[in-house]
Amino acid sequence: MKRSINEICGMVLKAARGAGVPLGHCEDLAKAAGYMAATDPAALHVIADILAVQSHQPSVTMQGDALRIQGGSVALAGPMAADAIRAGVNKVTIAKARAHVVVSAFFAVHGIAISHRFEDEDLIVSKSDQAAPVIPHARPVFVSDQLWQVFNDYAAKTYVPATEASRIAGAGAGLTDND
Repeated sequence: MKRSINEICGMVLKAARGAGVPLGHCEDLAKAAGYMAATDPAALHVIADILAVQSHQPSVTMQGDALRIQGGSVALAGPMAADAIRAGVNKVTIAKARAHVVVSAFFAVHGIAISHRFEDEDLIVSKSDQAAPVIPHARPVFVSDQLWQVFNDYAAKTYVPATEASRIAGAGAGLTDND
C-alpha cells in the first residue's frame, strides 16, 4: 500500500518505542526511516530487522580524536555516531555494523556529508567536505502490507489496554468528548 513519508515516520516512531528504543533515538530512527523511504524504499525492511534486536546501550571508547562504538543496537549507535561527528570527532568506528544504510540515513537527515569504509565488519565514518545530502521531496511510497504489519505489531505494544479500569483512569475518549 502507498504511504506518505510522514505516515512512515510516525509509524516507525511508534514501532521503535514499542520495541523499547529510548524516545530520542526513536525520533532519530523515524527521521532516518523517512529519508530511506524517500531515497530507497526497498531498504525499509532493515528498520524492522533493527527493531527485532534487543536495544541495549552500546559501549563507547574515545582514543584521541576517534570514537569507537561497540555492541548495542544500530538504533542507538547510529545517532551516537552522528552526534559525535557533529561535535567534532574526526573518525567514528561502529563495530560489526550490520545496517550501514540506516547509519548513512542518520547522517543524511542531519545534513552531514560523510565518507565511509569498511574494515572487516567495522564501519568507519568520517566527515566529508562534499555537499550535504539533499533531503528529497515527499512523495507516496509503497510499503508492503507485511512490513507495515511488523511496524504495527511493535507499535501496539505501546497501547493502553481497553479495560474499564483504564477508561476510568482517563484512557481513551469519554462519553462527553466531542472534539
